[in-house]
Formats: sequence, C-alpha cells, structure tokens
Amino acid sequence: MKKVIKKYSEDNVATALANISCNEIVTVISDKNEVIKEIQTMEAIPFGNKIAIIDIKKDDKIIKYGFPIGVTTKNIDKGRLVHVHNVKSQRVDIPNTAKKMIIEQMGIKVD
Repeated sequence: MKKVIKKYSEDNVATALANISCNEIVTVISDKNEVIKEIQTMEAIPFGNKIAIIDIKKDDKIIKYGFPIGVTTKNIDKGRLVHVHNVKSQRVDIPNTAKKMIIEQMGIKVD
C-alpha cells in the first residue's frame, strides 16, 4: 500500500511518497511512521505533491508542516490533489499563464 506523510497534527494535506493512481487506498502516516488513517484517492497524485486528507472548504487555509501555505480557491474533497488549480499561494503570486502551463504539463483535470 502506498503512503502519504502528514508532518504536523494541524496539517490538512499530506505529501505523496510515490506516484498514486486514482481510486487507490493510501495510508496516511506521521513523521514517526505511525499510521494515522487510510483514505481513497479521487484522482492521481504525483510523487511529492499534496493530497487533501480532509474535506477543505473554499477560502480555507492549506496547512502543511504546521504553517499556512495558501488559500483554497474552491472546495477540495478529501483524496484530491492540492495544487495551483485549487489553491492560491500565500508566498508566490503565480501568473495565470504559468498556472495553465503547470496544469497542462501535469495533466491535471480541472472541474
């Protein structure tokens, strides 16, 4: 079974430790390799990318490593990829043209 890692208790996303397919059951682990829970992916999650480990509402903060890294631009269901197509970064203002290129290159399906 593939794993995603959640580093801090307040994180609402975890990082994929391998490429993960749509509809796969993944294990959410802590930084101490303790099993937190299992969730089913709702789309492919590439290695190193973030997955929502709870349902996250529009305009909520994305918390990774205990810190807010962005704000959602729409609701993100548990098991979905968290990336430029559904989050606005709090650190870098990514131009729309760059976002479109990232989405295309990664093959992200936009609702």
